[in-house]
Amino acid sequence: MQKKLSDEEKDKIYAALKLIENLHKQGLVKKHIFKNILNDYRDCIDLSEFKCYT
Repeated sequence: MQKKLSDEEKDKIYAALKLIENLHKQGLVKKHIFKNILNDYRDCIDLSEFKCYT
């Protein structure tokens, strides 16, 4: 059973994922690793906002 995330928690997750996206753009995180991280959070974040999913 998953707990319901508050808007503040969703905002923190989104911000962290955007930071990881920037690391990916800089070549510090490989694409498959970045996609795996995004897939872990696909239930609570809209993945269309991330470059490798558009």
